[in-house]
Amino acid sequence: MKIEITILGLLMERNLYGYEIKKKIVERLQDYVDIKFGSIYYAIKKAVENEWVKRVGTEKDGGNPERYIYEILPAGRKHYKKMLKQYFDHNLIHFDIDIVLMFFNTLQPEQKEQFIEERMELVKDHLSRIKVKIEEEGAMEDDHSQIHVFNYLEHHLKAELSWLRSLKKGTMSSDD
Repeated sequence: MKIEITILGLLMERNLYGYEIKKKIVERLQDYVDIKFGSIYYAIKKAVENEWVKRVGTEKDGGNPERYIYEILPAGRKHYKKMLKQYFDHNLIHFDIDIVLMFFNTLQPEQKEQFIEERMELVKDHLSRIKVKIEEEGAMEDDHSQIHVFNYLEHHLKAELSWLRSLKKGTMSSDD
C-alpha cells in the first residue's frame, strides 16, 4: 500500500515517468521509505492495469531507451484518497524497533547500555538531518513541500530521544 500511495501521490502533483518517480522518492524520502526500483515499475504496471494511471506520452533522451510518461486518472485519484483514508483509519502505529524492545530484557546490563547509547547517537544524527530538511523546506515556496513529514519525524525523534534518556537513567540506576 505504501508504494501505491507514494506513486499515486507523486502523480497527483504532475505527470512523471518511472525514473522521475524513483528520483523524487530518493530526493524526498530516501531515509524514511525503503522502496526498491523494480517495485516502482511493478506498481506502475498494476496501476495501469487497474486504470488508475495511463501512459500519456513518451520521452526520448539521446541514446537512452524511450520513457513512458504517466498521468493519474480520476479512478486513480479516487483510489488514492481511499487508500489515504484507510491508512489513517486502520494502520496501527508501530516502528521497526518495537520487535527489539520486546526482547530488551534478555540483554545483559552492558549490552543494554551499549544499545541505548548507540540508539541515542543514531536518533541525534537523524534529528540533526531532519532539522536541516525543515529549514530547507521552510525556505521553499513549493506547494509540494514535505514539511509535514519532517515536522512529524522531528517530534517523533525528540520523543524517542527523551524516552531513551529515561530508559538509560532507569537502566543505569537499576544496575548500581
